[in-house]
Amino acid sequence: MFKLRMPIKMRVRPGRSRVPRLTRTQAVALALIVLIVIAGGIARGAAIGTNTHLSADENGYVGNANRMLADERYATFKWPPGTSVAFAIATRLSGHHSLRLATHARGPAQYMQLTIGVLTLGLVAALTWLLAGPWAAVIATALVAGYVPLVMATRTFLSEPLGALVLLAAVAAAVLAHRRLGTRRELVALAAAGVVGGLACLTRGDMAVGMAVIAVALGCAGRPGRRAGLLRGGVYLAALLLTLSPWLAYASSREGRFVPITTAGPDAFFIGSYLPGKGLLVPTEEQLAPEVCRHFPQDCGRYWQHSAAPVFRLIEARHPGLSENAAVNKENLANIRKYALGKPVAFASMLWGKFWKMWDNVWSGGNGTYHPDTSKTQHLIYLALAWIGLLAGAILTRRFVLVVSAAVLLAVAALATLFNDQPRYNVSLMALLLCSGTIGAWLAGERLIALWRERAAMRASSAPATR
Repeated sequence: MFKLRMPIKMRVRPGRSRVPRLTRTQAVALALIVLIVIAGGIARGAAIGTNTHLSADENGYVGNANRMLADERYATFKWPPGTSVAFAIATRLSGHHSLRLATHARGPAQYMQLTIGVLTLGLVAALTWLLAGPWAAVIATALVAGYVPLVMATRTFLSEPLGALVLLAAVAAAVLAHRRLGTRRELVALAAAGVVGGLACLTRGDMAVGMAVIAVALGCAGRPGRRAGLLRGGVYLAALLLTLSPWLAYASSREGRFVPITTAGPDAFFIGSYLPGKGLLVPTEEQLAPEVCRHFPQDCGRYWQHSAAPVFRLIEARHPGLSENAAVNKENLANIRKYALGKPVAFASMLWGKFWKMWDNVWSGGNGTYHPDTSKTQHLIYLALAWIGLLAGAILTRRFVLVVSAAVLLAVAALATLFNDQPRYNVSLMALLLCSGTIGAWLAGERLIALWRERAAMRASSAPATR
């Protein structure tokens, strides 16, 4: 059971309630954090209006937001609703009735992204301060504030900023629930954490595997009996599923089949498991381009690759009488037999390559664009230091937040390799990685210093007395 730091001293006066009192050091750290958050907000605000390209994902999020604003049927269930709901709320609060998808956008969606970015910085500061102290909070907040892809994501209509916030919030809620284990409010805390986990799943479907990891971690924390562990994990998952249930019921009723958060899974799995296309979208399109051109001459040419729709029309044409979804599922089974089982070494190598590239490559800030401020050097330095700090802290201290953060990050990244994986997917993971990596590095440093002092004291006590 880990112990929360108590960073604030309490002063009690007769007849008055307790008033928190910061030490001078803590006040300086808090002032620095406020300045960093303001600077991070300014940098994110400056990025607004600089987007020069639009992606299919952005079109999906905006289209769904506009359907919500018009009280119409959801446009497409290929994208989770969280980001579209956030955009719709921002649009309605701004007094508009629809959201315009455009380059150089300066609308409600971008200012919602800015708000989300600032909230993320505040949550990073609070969680790090709580677990590792004020100066670690200063470092973590500065790292997240200055990470260029998170800054550039503010100008987009994408889900990465909100994904970063809700993933961090899900882990923070799990940490607080872990603190309550063994108390009378244990089940309430677990249920609250499950609700936050459900909101994370509604923002990005790939985070569902991370929430499953959290459920297992909470069930196993402290090595409880089987019944107690199952109860803890069950309460967390029940609250999560209850949060998801309205959306699952709505999407499934509209589609006429069960929808597990989104309908994009089969399509993405086809791309991710197609070995000749290296499990990636553009190489898969290039491999299938000759066949697409034979069946659909109107889609033939270099620009057909801007949409994957011709690929899936081709798959449907391969299986007359089947729906597109059924045809894609049939092709997915064929990919498993032909590549995953037929060529396991090559298939595993492809998955490892995708996993490595997802972390190794830095997202450049847009659909096919490259922002000049993007730095792969910064990304690799941040990545290496954060993972070293996270793993060192987890090994040396075995703190719940570090073990869970590492497991969640690896699980989400591993799941992505089975689908249409791309470097952009690491953006929603970096806030949690930088936050937990800083906590891990700080706690590992404290642990090493404590071990060094213990050994020095032992050597001093065992040394022969000298005159």
